[in-house]
Amino acid sequence: MEVSQIALTILTSIITGGFVLVFVEIGNRKNRENDRHDQIMYPFMPKLSAYFRFMNWCRNNIIYSKPPTGYEKEIKLLIDEMAMYGGIAITSGGDYGINYFSAEKLNHIALDINNIWYWYDKMNPCKMTWNTNMHNREFVAKELREINPIYLQQKKDIDMIAKVSGDFYVDVYQPIEVMTYNHEAYQEHYALQTKIIAAFACFVLVILGLLLFGVQTAWLLCTATLIVILMLGCSLMMLGVDEKNQIRWLGKLSERMKRIFQAKRTRKR
Repeated sequence: MEVSQIALTILTSIITGGFVLVFVEIGNRKNRENDRHDQIMYPFMPKLSAYFRFMNWCRNNIIYSKPPTGYEKEIKLLIDEMAMYGGIAITSGGDYGINYFSAEKLNHIALDINNIWYWYDKMNPCKMTWNTNMHNREFVAKELREINPIYLQQKKDIDMIAKVSGDFYVDVYQPIEVMTYNHEAYQEHYALQTKIIAAFACFVLVILGLLLFGVQTAWLLCTATLIVILMLGCSLMMLGVDEKNQIRWLGKLSERMKRIFQAKRTRKR
């Protein structure tokens, strides 16, 4: 009976003090990471949405040569894709949300934006022309002001499409590129930590349940108490070890497991 009371006291203290504090600290870190991400993405997404709407307007004012050249076909495909996102933004009546695109999708879009400048730079000379009877000039001025007010003082012509695209990739996207991938890595890491702590807490609850139902074998209680203490130690180590190192180690472990799994599948074949 004395052993069970000591074990019960230790387990109750651990679950109410140790694991709860770890849960709270993980939540605090996740909130701080979300705040940093919001500070980065809230200025970025309105610019991206404005760029999409600008490209939607450009699509309706570009005149391609007949027949279009190979470079023009590449540019047209990219502009049509950006214009599609612009049409969605116009229909919704607002900007894209900060979590609308994954880091991988955002990077794919940014590369396409840069490719508009790339294929335009390949054309020598450029045979694309601009519709002189442009409509909604006030609309495009608003979008250009959101991207960068300096464009309002420049001539609206074919050159501007490539310039805005190239500048957007270099000046707007590239400074946040790494941060978007880091945010997703941190979010996945915090989710994994939460699952691990939840599993540890469930194990403690099972032990406490066994105590309530009268399972009081001394060796079982001592062993369970030791395991729970080790779990709490692991939980505290997760908070103490640098998060970047943890993510790096987990990434290497994941890659190693993938290679082992692929090797086993190859052997079976």
